[in-house]
Amino acid sequence: MAKTSILLSHERSGSHLVGEYIGSLENFRMVDEVCNPGAVRPGKHPESFHRFRYDYILKDESYLLDPSRQRHVDFCGGFFDHLRRLKAPNDIAIDIKYGHVQNFEWWWCPVLERPFLLTLAQEIDIGIVHLYRENVVEATVSSLIADKRKVWHSWEAGADRPPERYNLPVPAIVYRAKLLERQTALYKDWSARNRKLSLTYEEVSAGLEDGGEAQSRLNAFLGSKPKRAFKPKHRKLTPPLREVVENYDELKRACDAEGLSRFVP
Repeated sequence: MAKTSILLSHERSGSHLVGEYIGSLENFRMVDEVCNPGAVRPGKHPESFHRFRYDYILKDESYLLDPSRQRHVDFCGGFFDHLRRLKAPNDIAIDIKYGHVQNFEWWWCPVLERPFLLTLAQEIDIGIVHLYRENVVEATVSSLIADKRKVWHSWEAGADRPPERYNLPVPAIVYRAKLLERQTALYKDWSARNRKLSLTYEEVSAGLEDGGEAQSRLNAFLGSKPKRAFKPKHRKLTPPLREVVENYDELKRACDAEGLSRFVP
């Protein structure tokens, strides 16, 4: 039976670079953000989680009209079976962001308890590649600048424009950075019982292209290797904080005051 893995990450964590690498492995297929209708459109792509749910309910209305935990387990497990059939005979890895995990919950979801997706992954032996960015301030700034530029990936139109300097809302950066730090800590704890590989943005951005440790760890965890030397199309978009944040000194003072100084050199 083909193996299934989940690439679990947050925004601006390098997930598209890691996904590109996984897609370069022998007998592997990388499935993009299945719960993001902007990335995998339900009306067009059968890989879409929302398309699968729509078709599933049309075939079995009892999933909604007579809900039970077992029906929900069958539904979620059926989705991963569906993806394996679409990509057969290859192994697959599926990109699922923190912000999409709630799609796999049923009607009971205490917000600080382990997400059902991770419980299911443990029960049916789906591996987790947990990718996160240690520098949560950089991740937050990168997200804000991507929203301002309307350019999120290096292959998109406008990505080659010279970088600008931005006056950014420092209180929002501090708030969002601390929130991301808390979210990542929760997912580290929640996934501790899963078959898991933990990787950081800093590790993959420093050594995924040149056959370094990040490559070796991914190859060992996924049980595969690249078909050829990996030459990524993805590249880093956001320059260092001091170069891109116009009010850098203000950001530095705020981060120092809020216990985030290690993230702002």
